[in-house]
Amino acid sequence: MVTEINNIITAGVLIGVVILALKTGLGCGFANLKRREIVYMAFIYFSASITLSYLVGVIALEVTQNILATGVTMHLIIAIGLVYFGIKTKREWLSRGNDFSRKTFLWLSIPCPVCLTATFLACLVLSQLTDISNLWIGIIVGVIFFIGVCFFSFAVSSLASVFKVKNPSTLGTVMLFFGLFYLLSPLIIPAYIQAKSIPIPEFSVDYHKIFLSFSMMTLLIVLGSLVDKYKRMRKEKGGKKWTQLQE
Repeated sequence: MVTEINNIITAGVLIGVVILALKTGLGCGFANLKRREIVYMAFIYFSASITLSYLVGVIALEVTQNILATGVTMHLIIAIGLVYFGIKTKREWLSRGNDFSRKTFLWLSIPCPVCLTATFLACLVLSQLTDISNLWIGIIVGVIFFIGVCFFSFAVSSLASVFKVKNPSTLGTVMLFFGLFYLLSPLIIPAYIQAKSIPIPEFSVDYHKIFLSFSMMTLLIVLGSLVDKYKRMRKEKGGKKWTQLQE
């Protein structure tokens, strides 16, 4: 029974790493990046994972709660940055045609303190649940990050190009969504710290609610992209009609 619970928690931690890779892939996929630059970003996550796995064996377990508490503050800072620059990215593209995606995507894709904290905790939990050395844990997590970031970035970029929604406005919509999602974290994590213990918290998982949550996230992103595409089509049609009237 204990082994089954450990396997479930281990799978959940690895799924969490994949979700972080998806977030990074969304930023890289919608931004105007070259494939080589996406690979560089994935390699940064690979290196960070190995470094953090090494720190798991150096930092005392009592310090991890302080690290998590610091992550709450960083959640708020990143959330404000995502909301502000998400709005700026959309506004500059829609009103002036300026593409800031190569700069503003960093708020969504670069290894921020929030992602680093989550990666550190993932390595910590895996080190407690498995007999694998910290170095190999870092390599495993890093490989998942590397493959996940490259796969999701290329997939998002290809699908966005097919549906003609690869533009800074769509990136801004995704940034706004994650910014609003991050704003909820300072309310959730303090309660988690008080009620649970690290590194192996005992908690019940409602998979139905988790599935509904991710379904809603996906639906909001798709709706935002479709609305943005519809507005741009109307704007293009209006410009054509105005040109015809002038002629």
